[in-house]
Amino acid sequence: MVIYAERISIKCLLFLALIFSGCTTNPSINNPSNEHDSIHHSGTPDEETVAMMDSVQLAQSKVDPMKVTVFMSNERARIYKERAEALQGLDKLNYLVIYGFEELKAGNTETAIDVFEQVLTMADPMTIPGKEQTMLEMKKLLALAALRLGEQENCILNHTSASCILPIEGEGQHTNTKGSAMAMQLYKEILKESPEDLTSKVLLNIAAMTLGKFPEGIPSSMQLPKGYFESNVDFPHFTDIASGLGLDTRGLAGGVAIEDFDNDGLLDIMASEWGFSDQIKLYKNKGDGSFGDVTIEAGLTGVTGGLNIRHADYNNDGFVDVLVLRGAWFSDQGRIPNSLLRNNGDGTFTDVAVSSGIYSKCPTQNAVWADFDGDGWLDLFIGNESIPSAGAAYDFPPELYHNQRNGTFKEVAKEANLKVNYFIKGSSGGDINNDGLPDLYISILNGTNQLFLNQSDNQGIHFQNISGTSQTAEPYVSFPTWMFDYDNDGWLDIFVSAYSDGSEDLPGKVLRAYGKKDDPFRPRLYHNNGDNTFTDRSIEAGLTEPVFTMGSNFGDLDNDGYPDFYLGTGEPNLKSIVPNKMYWNRGGKTFSDITYSGGFGNIQKGHGVGFGDMDNDGDQDMYVIMGGSFEGDVYQNIFFENPIGQKNKWIILRLEGVQSNRKAIGARVEIEITEKGVTRKIYEMVSPGSSFGGNSLQLEIGLGQAEKIISARIFWPLKDMAPQRLENLELNNVYTIKEGDNPIQMDYKYTPFMQHEMHSEHHKM
Repeated sequence: MVIYAERISIKCLLFLALIFSGCTTNPSINNPSNEHDSIHHSGTPDEETVAMMDSVQLAQSKVDPMKVTVFMSNERARIYKERAEALQGLDKLNYLVIYGFEELKAGNTETAIDVFEQVLTMADPMTIPGKEQTMLEMKKLLALAALRLGEQENCILNHTSASCILPIEGEGQHTNTKGSAMAMQLYKEILKESPEDLTSKVLLNIAAMTLGKFPEGIPSSMQLPKGYFESNVDFPHFTDIASGLGLDTRGLAGGVAIEDFDNDGLLDIMASEWGFSDQIKLYKNKGDGSFGDVTIEAGLTGVTGGLNIRHADYNNDGFVDVLVLRGAWFSDQGRIPNSLLRNNGDGTFTDVAVSSGIYSKCPTQNAVWADFDGDGWLDLFIGNESIPSAGAAYDFPPELYHNQRNGTFKEVAKEANLKVNYFIKGSSGGDINNDGLPDLYISILNGTNQLFLNQSDNQGIHFQNISGTSQTAEPYVSFPTWMFDYDNDGWLDIFVSAYSDGSEDLPGKVLRAYGKKDDPFRPRLYHNNGDNTFTDRSIEAGLTEPVFTMGSNFGDLDNDGYPDFYLGTGEPNLKSIVPNKMYWNRGGKTFSDITYSGGFGNIQKGHGVGFGDMDNDGDQDMYVIMGGSFEGDVYQNIFFENPIGQKNKWIILRLEGVQSNRKAIGARVEIEITEKGVTRKIYEMVSPGSSFGGNSLQLEIGLGQAEKIISARIFWPLKDMAPQRLENLELNNVYTIKEGDNPIQMDYKYTPFMQHEMHSEHHKM
């Protein structure tokens, strides 16, 4: 329990008594109006938030470390060490291996190295079945630990903007060479014994790169194919400036929301990490090129955890709120409640998960805010991680909360025909048939993905499952997803990326697929045929290689009017050292891999991704939450400053709904321009983008080499509503557009990012 118990009132104790339940909501607790009736003092979490914090802490305290694998390694290491100390012979050896591995995952790398070396020494004279292979696997663990030591002592503790970015050069190379030198030697020995070990080959080459010995210091038989770490096209180089902005928080996997939370016209950053005690952070854009940590002032102290966050204005008060999602990957141990952080409009937030009626305890990290029934209020879909074949204890069906328009929600998934009791890892909403109602795509791990057509009417929310005919089922091991109009034909397309199936370590799997054109773990780019069916264009578009994706998002890096996308790669496995990827949209026809030429290929785990123009210069910058799932797999978050600037034209539209939801989520804009004497149309939709990302809700639209804007049309997210036509919009300007009214031009002053030598508050390793 957290330490605020002395401030919990009788009201909060009633909350606590009601919320210690299973994967259900509490419709009996509601707020009859949208009024913010709690008394809130800036800097101090209010009573409702404190009660929810205690509920979250209590749920987390019930997680059994021996029933989860991706977290709590410190606890398991202690248990396995005690068991090893009580045993002798081969039994002792087995527990020492497990103990050392847990220490490695916990970040206690030197301890892990000592244990692995002890195991090799003890095993040498022993008679062990399959001893040769056993000793080889132990060498692999020791080599991995050595490689990780090099990362910790250089990329993390002596971090530079070039750290861990492939190809590793200059300041990215290690000054403390102990770890990588040891790893190089071990991987050479391993490859002599097992030359077909592709993962060890990749890791050897990366170790050599950190020491400036790539490729010359590697035997020719162990070198990677020439050009393996090169892009085929040139692209401007993006630089990580997080350290200079004080945004290089070091931590684990988490989510991000890029948004103007205080309505001052500047984009702020909210970031989460999934560790039980990891504090949610709010960084305010100060308008002078810097950011300030206002977490305490926002009343968020003690609000922790959250593998993903999703932002929206659920109560139509004009201030953006944030949903915090918890419990993912923990199966039956993931009964940890989500939080709904209501923006109070005074710089503070209140956790209203209980009083809003969305309180439940199910493992999840994906959700969709959308006005599914077209009543002008956002509803909420939450995709949970259910394992039906494992029995009732693992049964966590999805939730659909209908907005009651009074600050509360009612759960209606069954009535809406959302019968998807699977391990849901991603979900996305968008109007695929242009009828004014948002449809729903669901990405499932180890199953066929599902597409639901929205058929809601004045009787309620209803969906038709068209998965059998839509041709959008693959990949069968998938994770993040989104909808966008990648080719500007006026119809929303679907992107869904693959995840690891655990059959092979990722570096080896990627190398094995090098040069092939139809890898089953490639992303899927589903082109909308305009008749509720889709065609897989991934191979045709050049998306042929496997990319094992977690966090991700899309934006228009060069303002050419076509969306590009960034994929955060990896999985919990510490061997999953593969680069994050960036793909450049080439006129809506193909995508070019610009990972290496653009400076995006960081080999640490990539999670929540947010695009937004944070310095008001008209191009989109990026903030990426970095770090893995094991306590020791931490890394600094990344802030990519966009260097492209004014090479292409742009426009920013801030939409405000009246009949439609206030922040116009789901609205689509069509802009017609003349470019080099030819007219073309560009389409954008208001959304946070990827299911594991958080773009700004203002529309930041690239216009290429436009000479002028002929006109624009806004399709507000309401069924059968005629589009609103706009004229006289000027290039390179910002407009606020209230539904039905004429656009209002806004001031938009470029403020260069202010770089400082700064040491941010880091997590202990």
